[in-house]
Amino acid sequence: RTQKALELALNGKMQAGVPKRAEQKEPEFIRYTPKEDAPGYNENCRERIIKLVERQVDPFMPPRFKHKKVPRGPPSPPPPVHHSPARKLTAQDQKDWKIPPCVSNWKNAKGYTIPLDKRLSADGRNLQDVTVNDKFAALSEDLYLAERKAREEIKI
Repeated sequence: RTQKALELALNGKMQAGVPKRAEQKEPEFIRYTPKEDAPGYNENCRERIIKLVERQVDPFMPPRFKHKKVPRGPPSPPPPVHHSPARKLTAQDQKDWKIPPCVSNWKNAKGYTIPLDKRLSADGRNLQDVTVNDKFAALSEDLYLAERKAREEIKI
């Protein structure tokens, strides 16, 4: 029984490795009679016979069509949109919602002349607080004292 099972498995593997032959369909013949008013109509050839043969497909040919997923539609009952009651916009509201135009120090595609204060505000340097380290203050004070002491020694 084991030998039969092994032979069956082995034959299955060997059959999988053998290249498959595509079944050749017989060519199909179609009888065709064109209309008399059709373009290219020939009185000598009133009836035509068309031979229809299935073309062999190249297995290494990339797929012809790309499958695009269609975006999903909205869910059946659309979710309700809640709005607060409409109110008039005041000048202050409009001013608060106004977004200043973007200013860059690197790109100016339209070639506008941009004032320096606008360029500096776009830089973002003024947004940081300038803080001096306590050790730097102590160092500068020590240097000042050392310089004064050196000057006094030179005078003596």
